[in-house]
Amino acid sequence: MRIALKFRIVSVDQRDSRIDLAAIIVLLALQVTNSHSIKFSHARRIDVTYWRYWQFDAAPFTGDSDQPLFRGATVEEAVARLEFLISNRRHVGSIVGASGVGKSTLLRHTAMVPPRTEQVPNLSITKVSVLGMGPGELITLLASRFAGGRSPADSPAAWSCLCDYFSAARREDVHSVLLVDDTESCSAAAEADLCRLLSMEFPLTLVFTVESQMVSAVGRPLLERTDLQIDLPGWDVSQTAEFLAWTGHRLGRNEPIFTDRAIERIQQLSEGITRRIVQIADLSLVAGAVAQSDCVDVDCIEQVAWELPKSSAA
Repeated sequence: MRIALKFRIVSVDQRDSRIDLAAIIVLLALQVTNSHSIKFSHARRIDVTYWRYWQFDAAPFTGDSDQPLFRGATVEEAVARLEFLISNRRHVGSIVGASGVGKSTLLRHTAMVPPRTEQVPNLSITKVSVLGMGPGELITLLASRFAGGRSPADSPAAWSCLCDYFSAARREDVHSVLLVDDTESCSAAAEADLCRLLSMEFPLTLVFTVESQMVSAVGRPLLERTDLQIDLPGWDVSQTAEFLAWTGHRLGRNEPIFTDRAIERIQQLSEGITRRIVQIADLSLVAGAVAQSDCVDVDCIEQVAWELPKSSAA
């Protein structure tokens, strides 16, 4: 048996209609069982901006790059270690953690809010993903980024451009920071380009991410140059609870929405992985709004978990 819902779209906020409608489509697929059900006695009038139902000022989990960083205990420790690397002009640091734990988010935050200190007052920072990059692509991209958008004609020209840039940066006491994502999926050619950069003793700090289960995919020359490894673990239940409360507070709601048992179940299903926590919490908020609940309880979490991919619904 499946839920039969009738929706009449009342209002659509252009910023998050895609997310809300996608979530509603997921809800339409929810199956009804004896222990997992959302019952309706009649068709309900649903506003697709579900976050308004919960009295939020905006959609809670849009994935926008300008969203603030939740600085829980593990994230705060990682941020402090990144600041140490950069402010002390260390050459190489790595961020190691499971897929979805927040490595890319941490890099994005560092690029948007660089740690400027008295030791390093002038910073030039850029973030790249090396996923799928072929020979010479990384050097060409970095030359374009650091040289103000000019595209070199070929790889030798790009390398020459980078050398000129770093020579000028040294004279002007500008320290550069290169944030590299998806290193475990890096080609041998792109990894060789990274090692070539590090061999030149440029005024440069390289920080790269790597999935914890795929550290062996990264070559020894790069790993052996690492000055500091930053481990980014999954959250415990208290940090998950803090994150959900923080999300409500920053969007204008002080009253809790998730019950304690619901938070514990989210923790179990997500195994503390940030991406899964966000996925489950977001769909649960939609389900709760559809059911016109006063809170998100454990039964609501179970209903959403019923349709999650098996890798997410542990």
